[in-house]
Amino acid sequence: MKQKPIFLLTTLLLLILFCSTVTSATEPVKNEKLNSHLTIFNTLHNDSIHRLNFRYADRRRGLKPYIAPALIISAGTALHFSTDAKKNFQDWVQNNFAYSGSIDDYIQYAPVVAVYGLNAFGIKGKNNFGNRTALALKSFLLNDLIVSGLKRWTDETRPNGTPHSFPSGHTSFAFAMAQFMHHEYGDLSVWYSIGAYSCATAVGVMRVAKNAHWISDVVAGAGIGILSTELVYLTHLYKWDCAHIKNFDIFPFKVGKQKGVTLVYNF
Repeated sequence: MKQKPIFLLTTLLLLILFCSTVTSATEPVKNEKLNSHLTIFNTLHNDSIHRLNFRYADRRRGLKPYIAPALIISAGTALHFSTDAKKNFQDWVQNNFAYSGSIDDYIQYAPVVAVYGLNAFGIKGKNNFGNRTALALKSFLLNDLIVSGLKRWTDETRPNGTPHSFPSGHTSFAFAMAQFMHHEYGDLSVWYSIGAYSCATAVGVMRVAKNAHWISDVVAGAGIGILSTELVYLTHLYKWDCAHIKNFDIFPFKVGKQKGVTLVYNF
């Protein structure tokens, strides 16, 4: 039985896990009662009143970064429901460009490896190691959450007869990491972005040629990968650096027979 509610659950989890507020600010108010409540609440949590802070370049671009992935996902979805078209295309690919290797299993990691490789050789990207790593991990987790949920929800059969075809996880991950490299190095040279996207595109082509996915799977997967990384860059707080990490404290605790540690961050 297909579990359609998982799509709503996925969306809900995305908002909980990846949307966060960035700064706190209290403003004087004339209402004495409201001031009293704010004072009490601030005592419990000094970051009680939040506002969005758009001081990062990634947050000042409006809807523009989301147009391309939205169109790509829409195209992939349309192809998903065009059964005859995608089957005819699959037959044509298999008759002319059939592939049975495993290169696609490895080159999907090329963009993220390239980012850390370039840093190792002294070519600095946009962010430091801590923020760069946090961004990459969150992009991976968000992308995997969306793709896994859609695979179970749609329950599409692959061209080779195995389950969970839509969307392509390999392609989605490759494009998520390509978008990650584009953010980190695209401002230095357009060729970094071109190389990353070319690599991700090659993964998608090989997934179809390998008869592991329909064309609709890789098109939608590409859009989801790009969108995942864009959402992560939109909501990231850029606090994974030495200055902010010093605000973390770890305290041991013991309650009866239970022992552990508590992680505390001072805002």
